[in-house]
Amino acid sequence: FYLGLRKDYSLSNKLNLTPSFATGYYDQGSSKDLGSNLEFRSQLELSYNLKKNKRIGISLNHISNANIADENPGTESIVMSFIKYF
Repeated sequence: FYLGLRKDYSLSNKLNLTPSFATGYYDQGSSKDLGSNLEFRSQLELSYNLKKNKRIGISLNHISNANIADENPGTESIVMSFIKYF
């Protein structure tokens, strides 16, 4: 679960650049041990406007605990998304 801020910057009438930062709760479960339940995510998204309040995007993010724990392996992801505004 993450809660944060993001801001769209229009590069053209079709392209957007969206940086974001969020703080969240991470439950390891059977996944990677990130060293803490409190994690921070920084992300950069490039998206393309489609018709009728829709767009597709690709983003790169980094999640880590910012060295608040003894272990801080961090993780990176590349995410493709479909966004629809209501």
